[in-house]
Amino acid sequence: MRKTLQTIDGATLMSQPLQPLNLVVDTLLSQGLHILAGLPKVGKSWLALWLAVTVAKGKSV
Repeated sequence: MRKTLQTIDGATLMSQPLQPLNLVVDTLLSQGLHILAGLPKVGKSWLALWLAVTVAKGKSV
């Protein structure tokens, strides 16, 4: 059984209503994939760890 690629045109895509975002951190971070980028040794890993622990504990950021 072969599956065919289903496509959608731009007009149809633009006419569909957008779903509201599910925010993990109010007005800052929504669910999904994010890239945390910057120079080496500026604290990206510590920021990601702090943010994950804070959200997991249910504390405000």
